[in-house]
Amino acid sequence: MQKFIESGILSVYVLGIATEEEKQEVERMAALYPEIREELESLQNAVNEYVAQYEVPVPTHLKQKVFEKIQKTENVQTKLKSDHNLEGYSVPFPSVQKWKYGLVASLMLLAFSALLNVQLYQNLKETQRELSIAQAQNMESEKKITALQTQYQSIEQELALLQNPDYQITYLKGLQEVAPRAYATVFWNEKENKAFIFTNSLPQPPQGKQYQLWALTDDNIVWDAGVFDWGRFSPVKCFKKPQKFIITLEKKGGVPKAEGAAYAMGSVKS
Repeated sequence: MQKFIESGILSVYVLGIATEEEKQEVERMAALYPEIREELESLQNAVNEYVAQYEVPVPTHLKQKVFEKIQKTENVQTKLKSDHNLEGYSVPFPSVQKWKYGLVASLMLLAFSALLNVQLYQNLKETQRELSIAQAQNMESEKKITALQTQYQSIEQELALLQNPDYQITYLKGLQEVAPRAYATVFWNEKENKAFIFTNSLPQPPQGKQYQLWALTDDNIVWDAGVFDWGRFSPVKCFKKPQKFIITLEKKGGVPKAEGAAYAMGSVKS
């Protein structure tokens, strides 16, 4: 019975390529022996589950090769009977039959292995895709954290200056023509000769452009207070007795005299 199971005929039966005689033999043995019936059901369930899971049929060319091998074997048997006038005499081909069953079982294993490799490759690609998404999300999160840290530091610095009585504060409002909703804050300390600007809501400058601060003193001279980074708490030059601050949009790096449009302006309170 064990030899019958190991012969490979059950695999041929499950694949649906057994001859009528083989089918009858398998069904007869399965009816007599529960072990064979259980093995047959196990093979059938394994094939059904695998096909249902991966939904990839066994390649047609593999089945075709099996059919061709079987047909050649039957042709050899027929030719031998005809050449030797062995009508009514059955020529046994145990080694050929065993080879046929072994070939089918090997082809089944090869097909299943190929399907498994395809599935593993698909799983690998999906994992790589998910990893790329996770890495992108992590990078985006790091950028947000860095931006929040910068914002927090700016707020801390601004609060420290607000609490320092030596600093005076001037609020600059956006000009109606270009940035009506914009505003900025200048902190300046004549005692320590320090000044800072915080651009709360100025529009982001275009590529190749940068904001520049100007200070108008009581002698009606306009001084270059320097360029500064957009959206950050930046140091600028400090001047004695400023009367007004103006922000213009200039080429990157700044200019010695104002050329661009003014975006915000604010007068110093006396």
